[in-house]
Parts: sequence; structure tokens; C-alpha cells
Amino acid sequence: MPDLLEQLAGGDRRTLGRSAEVAAQVLAQPAWIDRLFDGLAEDDTVIRGRAADALEKVAAARPDLIQPYKDELLTQVVAIDDWVVRAHLCQILPRLGGLTPAERRRALATVHGYLADRSSIVRALALECLVHLSRTAGFSRERKTVDALVLRLTTAGGTPALRARARKMQRFIQRAAADRGRGRQPAS
Repeated sequence: MPDLLEQLAGGDRRTLGRSAEVAAQVLAQPAWIDRLFDGLAEDDTVIRGRAADALEKVAAARPDLIQPYKDELLTQVVAIDDWVVRAHLCQILPRLGGLTPAERRRALATVHGYLADRSSIVRALALECLVHLSRTAGFSRERKTVDALVLRLTTAGGTPALRARARKMQRFIQRAAADRGRGRQPAS
């Protein structure tokens, strides 16, 4: 069987290739997750993007598998200047458990910077990531700032995709507030 990264190679960067298959292999053999992180550092943009996609799929199914890589995600991966990696990172970061307040604030600041990314996809996913990262005890100031940003972006600023994502996040925020009022945990 070809190496995981070899399975991600080739073709057009705009396609996912075999990233779902690779993610399934990593879920079956969790020790292989190191190779996905290796893929994020590849010079080949196809491999790098598909490794990020596979990693996001793994994180969605088993967030515990990315937990040991928290420091790497928050220091090295956030610095990768690749819109595909940033887009997937915005989907991965809210799944990280056990963030210290300082780590959460650093993640919020980094992702806030992604709102200026050239990619409208990154900007939309960054907004959603900010909403989810700000929804934790002890972050009421950050939550209010993000909520105000979401409200502002529902009507002005940015692309139609960003405004649509802001409207979606506004509905999420409203449901979360209603759930808190009823004493329930909000659904993600």
C-alpha cells in the first residue's frame, strides 16, 4: 500500500482526491496521524491541502486524536500561509479540548486575523470558528465582541458568502442564548 501522503498526491488542488480514504485509514490506525501532520509541511500544495482535509475529517470523528498536537496546531500550523490549510484549521480548532485561557485567546487572535485572508472561504470559516471559540466560560468579553462582529457582518462588509455565514452564525447565537435561558447546552 502506498504511503498516506503518496495517496494524497496528484491531480488538481481543487479536488479532495483520496483524503476521505486516508482519513478512514488514520481512524483505523491512529498512530498514522503523524503522517497527516507531516503532510501539512509538504511543499506540494496538493498534498498539503488534502492532508489538511483528511486531518479535519479525523478531528470531526475523533477529536481526541488531535489533542496531543494542540501545541503544534496553535504554534506551527496556524502560521502556514496556505488558504486550504487555514480553512481546515478553522474547522479543527473548535474541536480542541482543554485549551487554557491563554491558548484560547491566542487562537481567537490568530483566527481573527484570518478575517483579512484573501480567500472568502477562509474568512467565512474564520467567522464561524470565532463564534465557537468564544463560547466558553470566562470569555464573555470575547463572546460579546464576536457577537457584535457577526451582527455587523450580517448586513455589511465582505462577500455574499461571508454575509451568509454571518447570518447562519447569528441564528446559532440566538439558539444558544435561548438554550442558555432554558438551562440547556447549545447544539453546535
